Amino acid sequence: MYFYLSKILSPIINPTNFLIFGILILYIFYKINKNNKIKIFLKIFITCFLLVAILPIGNFGIKLLESEFLIQKKIKKIDNIFVLAGSENLEASKLSFKTNLNDSSERLIATVKLGLENPDAKIYFLGGQGYMVKNDINESNIAKSFFSDVGFNTDRIYFIDNARNTIENLQKITDLNISNKSNILITSAFHMKRALIISRKFNLDLIPYAVDFRSIKEDNLLNKYQKFNILGNLFKFDLFIRELIGIISFKVFL
Repeated sequence: MYFYLSKILSPIINPTNFLIFGILILYIFYKINKNNKIKIFLKIFITCFLLVAILPIGNFGIKLLESEFLIQKKIKKIDNIFVLAGSENLEASKLSFKTNLNDSSERLIATVKLGLENPDAKIYFLGGQGYMVKNDINESNIAKSFFSDVGFNTDRIYFIDNARNTIENLQKITDLNISNKSNILITSAFHMKRALIISRKFNLDLIPYAVDFRSIKEDNLLNKYQKFNILGNLFKFDLFIRELIGIISFKVFL
């Protein structure tokens, strides 16, 4: 129930979608009925949208999520490597019949790196697909194709492909005997906080290995101007709010 509810509500509570559709609906209502209260709400929505689009609010939020994972804890020995899916572009891979990754591809790259550095470690790829209607291709298929493409031995990897989201992925680990072992969790830095909160709920002792850092710190004013990106600001704000809602909803409902 939680899975389907999250997928149904996700497009609605997406901040950019919410603000844009809110502005359009309020504008239509204001044109029909010249009501001052509607006008006030319309101004509030427009102001909020401009602030989120122009100011690096999303970047600041992402930085808060990533900050505790900037310095990687030294790991002497690794027994198990768990990598969360999210690097795979299902639609493009299905259409092109090729391995297509997205901007979280560092998750898979880090898996190869740690796998080569720790030849005796077991590797678990956690990911099926997060669609409400089942697709004929999943994240494990694409990840396996990537590992094969780069020459990494896929016989070392256990592909757990019957989970649909982060909660179900991490819950699958509880079926494994990993107590008193050094267990690494690989995921994007912005996603790591939520993943660890969920893993602790399942009494899993996982060492974070964060990759794919998204927050930007730029002190030079000219460089800040060159990197100014309205769509980028909106995307980062959406990403931050999605993670925040994910953390809050998990703590409240599960």
